[in-house]
Amino acid sequence: MEPVFYTFMFYLRTMTFPQYRKLDGFKRYYEILDERTFVEVAVINDTITRQTVEAKQYPEMLRIKDMLAQEWNFTLMEAGEIELYFGKDKS
Repeated sequence: MEPVFYTFMFYLRTMTFPQYRKLDGFKRYYEILDERTFVEVAVINDTITRQTVEAKQYPEMLRIKDMLAQEWNFTLMEAGEIELYFGKDKS
């Protein structure tokens, strides 16, 4: 039996920031500013909380990676949601 060799071609994809994701079913919305920083907006009982997270530890970095890859329950936000939670007057 002859060995089989596979060649893989990787493409460099540049991602522009900010990116916007939401966590389905939990009313949590994310503005990803770069590979290490995101803003999380949580809606709990009609109260909106906002916090900026800087990923310093590996699990936080993995969470950002999962958000960008849309893994688990992270999905893209719609334009109306982005304006509602991260519009210019929300800074």
